[in-house]
Amino acid sequence: MKNKSKGLSGQVGAVYIGTVIGAGFASGQEILQFFSSFGTIGIVTLLLSGFIFSILGYAIFYISLHQKTYNYKDFIYKLCGRKLGMFYDGFITVFLFLGAGIMFSGSGAIFKENLHMKPIIGIVVIAAFTLLVVLKSLDGILKANSFIVPTLTTVIIIVLVKTLMGGTVDNFAHNVNAVYTGDAVKPIFYFLFYCSYNTVLSLGVLSGLAENIKDIKILKKGAIIGGIGLMVLSMFLNICLLLNMPGVFDYSVPMLIIAKKMGHIALQAVTVCVWFEILSTAIANVFSLSMRLSKKGGMSYKLICIIVTLASMPLALIDFKRLIAFFYPLFGALSIMLILYILCHFIYLKGKQYRI
Repeated sequence: MKNKSKGLSGQVGAVYIGTVIGAGFASGQEILQFFSSFGTIGIVTLLLSGFIFSILGYAIFYISLHQKTYNYKDFIYKLCGRKLGMFYDGFITVFLFLGAGIMFSGSGAIFKENLHMKPIIGIVVIAAFTLLVVLKSLDGILKANSFIVPTLTTVIIIVLVKTLMGGTVDNFAHNVNAVYTGDAVKPIFYFLFYCSYNTVLSLGVLSGLAENIKDIKILKKGAIIGGIGLMVLSMFLNICLLLNMPGVFDYSVPMLIIAKKMGHIALQAVTVCVWFEILSTAIANVFSLSMRLSKKGGMSYKLICIIVTLASMPLALIDFKRLIAFFYPLFGALSIMLILYILCHFIYLKGKQYRI
């Protein structure tokens, strides 16, 4: 029974990791924007992110179980009330739509920078695959995390080892100190934005897990595994990026540029890995949004899937790097209040339990 509990906690952690990592993460662009570009301060805030993700994941599980709110709409309305709940319901809906466009844009960037094809081809290909999956079944999506997360971890570790073999400690130290010379205010805000919007993005999945796994101990361990796992993967990426400063700033998908230095096989492995991670996140966003809108209106789920996918494609024509640089900090800023609500309500419920 104990081994089964550990296995289930591991699966919860993998789902948490799989929900957070996407085009921005797997490509290296997200870590570059929020941590690597801040040098030493970025390393410190990245280490803190593991703790924050663990706490927030546990808080969402705890609140969901105690309030029996197993989807993001019920969770938010119960937490924030009708007016603020309506705002955040709309905000997450818009977030998912823009997120799908950003994933499509990431595919376009890969096709342009590594396959030397027009970005529109990459956008059309990922849109077609996304529709193919969401119109049929979610079974493949649920199984994907057990494959994608270990695969991504393996590829990142291989790239890290190869990068370390080609770099030096002195080069790393120089890049860490030289990349950012400002104060700590901007890095701290970016760190808070990063944790906030990724937690909001995970809200629907995490609250849904609580419905099927009622054991808070298993969920708590899963939150810790997921939070620490995200931090470790992010740190591996961060080291790779810092060792390849400042050239990585010039590319939309810096991980592929790093892999290119290691030979054709490494490049292809990283390319496929990043693209499938982008695809899995695009599918999750389109599916979540389509389910939400089909319940709200009179149109069928399949028709909304088609509309959402087609509507996301024009947004994908905007440069991938610009989308992440503009929208992700904006999402993070708007998410902070919701995160504060979650933490305050979590503390209130825990205090109420101890008083009883």
